[in-house]
Amino acid sequence: MITGCSSGFGLLTAAGAAKAGYNVVATMRNLDKRDALENALANAGAIATIDALDVTDAEAIKKIAAKYAPIDILVNNAGILIMGSFLDITADEAKRIFETNYFGAVSLTRLAAEQMIQSGGGTIINVASLAGRVGHLFNSAYSATKHALIGFSRSIRLELKPFNIKVVSVEPGYHKTEIIRANANQTENFYNRASTMFEYNRGFLQLMFNEIIPRAGEAEVVAEKIVEIMGESNPRRHYIIGKDARFATVCQRLGLEGWLEGKIFARLMTATERQNRREEKKKASRKKATGR
Repeated sequence: MITGCSSGFGLLTAAGAAKAGYNVVATMRNLDKRDALENALANAGAIATIDALDVTDAEAIKKIAAKYAPIDILVNNAGILIMGSFLDITADEAKRIFETNYFGAVSLTRLAAEQMIQSGGGTIINVASLAGRVGHLFNSAYSATKHALIGFSRSIRLELKPFNIKVVSVEPGYHKTEIIRANANQTENFYNRASTMFEYNRGFLQLMFNEIIPRAGEAEVVAEKIVEIMGESNPRRHYIIGKDARFATVCQRLGLEGWLEGKIFARLMTATERQNRREEKKKASRKKATGR
């Protein structure tokens, strides 16, 4: 069972696992978005069961876990991202992120683990993020959920070890998925000019679109690794995927996290200043055109 399969890692993993011969149940919150997955499956010459699952709905989780019991492999991939400073994000927005990225995964894992114990073993793969290791500016709630998911993985790994259940945390850096493109959301206060962080929110967005996304890795690499992990009899505890993720992790291990933060801060300030100059030019052009 794989969650969050309407796009990105989930879609690619579902298609790849089905092609590899796994009996895949691919879930997504909105079945109206199933076309992309169906096309990917057709291109792979594979079939999978596609079903609806809102991981924030406790009853829906219970029903789908029972419907497809026993679950042998669970990939917790569903997630959302709402960008903006922690000063701007609302309590409701933060709760939405935690309900999807963390509590949904915990609830489904609990039910799947109970089935795996009865079956004699299984594999749980939690798709976390580099943001769960080193933090993610202007995405503090998202980062917090991924820190929580990694901590959850580390903890239950020991609890489930006596039952031959393997727990793996996959931690990619930036990759070209819809969560950082079409599916990316901003906080409702992102463009609030009264916000202390207004200029920096815009600067961060420019940094994302102009520097980070163009250099992001290909999502297929992550999906292929997840499918590979499914077949491992003794997988590693953590898989750090992507050049940026490996570099940041090495800096952290070497005690260079402060140096790395300084570099990121400098890039943010440059992007913010550049965006401010653009806005000033636009204002000047409008003033010239209207004579006011």
